[in-house]
Amino acid sequence: MSNILLFKPKAELDARANLEAFIAMCRDKLTVFGADLDWDSHAWPKVCNFTVMGAPSRGYTPEQLLNAEIIPFAKAYMRYQQGHNPAKLKNEIKAIRCIEKALLQVKGKADITLVDTNVMDIAAVVAREYQTAAYQAGIALRKLIEFLNESGMISRQVIWKNPISKPAEIIRTNPEAKAKRNAKMPDEQWLDWMAEMFANDLQAARDRFTTSIFALLMCAPSRITEIQDLPVNCLHYEDDDQGTKCVGLRFYGGKGFGSDIKWSSEVFNETAIEAVRRLTELSDAGRKLARWYEENPDKFYRHESCPNVSETQPLTDQQACRALGLSNDDTRTALRQYFKKYEPYQVLQVTGEPLTLEFLNTYCRSQLPEGWPWKNKERHIKYSDALCCFRWNELRGDMGPSPVLLWVPSKSTFTTDLNYIDGQEKNIWTRNGYKNLDGSEISMTSHQVRHYLNTIGQQNALGELYIARWSGRANIHQNATYNHMTTDEYVALAKGVGVGSALVKIKANIPVTFADLEAVGEGIAHVTEYGFCVHDFSMLPCQKHRDCLNCTEQVCVKGDEGKLQRLKQQRDGTRLQLKKAQDASSSGEFDVGSVGRWTAHQIKTVERIEQLIQILESPDTANGAVIRMRHDQEFSPLKRALAAKSATPKLSAPSEDVVEPEIDELRALLGV
Repeated sequence: MSNILLFKPKAELDARANLEAFIAMCRDKLTVFGADLDWDSHAWPKVCNFTVMGAPSRGYTPEQLLNAEIIPFAKAYMRYQQGHNPAKLKNEIKAIRCIEKALLQVKGKADITLVDTNVMDIAAVVAREYQTAAYQAGIALRKLIEFLNESGMISRQVIWKNPISKPAEIIRTNPEAKAKRNAKMPDEQWLDWMAEMFANDLQAARDRFTTSIFALLMCAPSRITEIQDLPVNCLHYEDDDQGTKCVGLRFYGGKGFGSDIKWSSEVFNETAIEAVRRLTELSDAGRKLARWYEENPDKFYRHESCPNVSETQPLTDQQACRALGLSNDDTRTALRQYFKKYEPYQVLQVTGEPLTLEFLNTYCRSQLPEGWPWKNKERHIKYSDALCCFRWNELRGDMGPSPVLLWVPSKSTFTTDLNYIDGQEKNIWTRNGYKNLDGSEISMTSHQVRHYLNTIGQQNALGELYIARWSGRANIHQNATYNHMTTDEYVALAKGVGVGSALVKIKANIPVTFADLEAVGEGIAHVTEYGFCVHDFSMLPCQKHRDCLNCTEQVCVKGDEGKLQRLKQQRDGTRLQLKKAQDASSSGEFDVGSVGRWTAHQIKTVERIEQLIQILESPDTANGAVIRMRHDQEFSPLKRALAAKSATPKLSAPSEDVVEPEIDELRALLGV
């Protein structure tokens, strides 16, 4: 486990001394990112590269590195902050890149102790170059200046706020929002061309990998890491209630949902099966090699070209090259190049000892992927069972795969094959002659497919709960980020299925009025756990003490899946409370009278909830229908006051038709 220390600046030290003490502590005492982290490297695997803004993730030049003066602080800051607040997105490096550029522009040197208000303001201008991530870069800058203030690494305190506003919601209809929405979605033509390449059954390994992964992304809204973590036996078959054959993928969601089956739409069933078949075939040799390493820890892998000698027999250079799969005429040079970063080989050369299969086996096992033998231990997937377990150079077209080294593709292996990067290797579009209709290069991201499928689901009125489960999300509130339906599409959908304005507004997170809920008044309805309250609070406070389920002013809307789930949770919880109360009453733990009154009320509540759920789930209830239940015995202080007033006996006024008795008659009646 990584040790985490808290840096405490000393008041008597100046900014420079505090900076040096901080760097020394992070370099020598912290183990975040691993105790064996190469501190001097400019590329920390799975963390970041210490390069300037705009530099490529691979193949960057020395000129694209951060200024040497700020790099030690950048490394210390990354290690310290990620130790205290680990996150997948390392936004700290964004702040470092912005502050470095600002320091060079304002101060002429990248000295972090010189940061002041002017530097921060320029850094904010630089942060805007991140465009869609500008707001996050601004937040990272604010955290950076707070740290510098607290740590005593600047001579004067700097009070600074992030001037970059949070991006507007893309559901808006202004041109900027429309442009952002369009950027999240892939061009329909790109999808057609990718389908064409998949149907053409391209034989090149890289093309076969990319088209198959893309096909699986189209089967269910997924992240590329989830697809590449699938086991080889990921297909799941099941028949639905109508006897239709359903095909699903066994996923483990990346945002807290856990294990689940993501069902492919019926039209993609055969595509999913074929894509898995191609990837299984492509990774067969890699999984076979992984299984050998698992089962034979002390033996070198005996592939077809491996020399038939014992583990300890000295090898000639030619035999060693055959064992490693090297095909260079100059075998001695090939071996030196192959082992140039392997120190035990350098020692072997000095001592003059020969190469053996035993030595080669030790080397090959030192190159096994991180976490061996688990590709993902949390998901219980070994490399030997992984759909995407390959040999080194398996996807390269300019050389054959290594027979002895394992390799698994990273996220960028797929994403860089979709994206166009000027000066980088050709992507799948360029290799196969595809360009945009205007002649420009095609460039897309894997996440656009996820946005596309979510939007398709919204357009076809899939329930929010189903979309969340289909996408592997922990809750339905994350759906809105991936929903790029326009207002016009919402209106068209509502007209097409007869949905009233209330459900449209609910899906669009727009305030719902009394009129939308067929209630009297012109106000905005109050949102409740189960729907909306149409009580006019300007006239009278709530008379039910928030007992919404027994109130006739509680309104539910068919199609609001989140509220329906809460109703079911309330029903189950009330049932459990009832059982406990009844058990306690029968055992004499509570007064029978008080428990009886409470139980009677809860029984009525459960009955109302069940009736409401039945109406909301009934196929006879139109989607968007407004449901407002009656309650003949509803408690209301106002009703009680009116009833009491009407029940009070009153003296009637004399009728004009009544003849008053004579005085003698009255005396006779009274006996006087």
